[in-house]
Amino acid sequence: MTTMDSKTMERVLRQLLADRLRQEVPALDLDTDLVRELGLDSLARLQLLAAVEVRCGVRIPDRQLAGLHTLRQVISVIEGLKADGGHSNKES
Repeated sequence: MTTMDSKTMERVLRQLLADRLRQEVPALDLDTDLVRELGLDSLARLQLLAAVEVRCGVRIPDRQLAGLHTLRQVISVIEGLKADGGHSNKES
């Protein structure tokens, strides 16, 4: 996977989210809660995060998954993982 800047990563995440919601999300604020405000249930959120892992070439540790509720949080975790080589050195 090639390196993505923040804007490219944001576009990728918006597209993955749009695919899950079956609607466009271009004006979505990065701090919008994916569950409370967009109505993603826990399964849809996990499917979204699994798609993010595949598309971005990272493995998000299980202990971090529950805390990811906004696109900004997802981008932050991905950037951290990318800086660490695409995975966490800590156990999931």
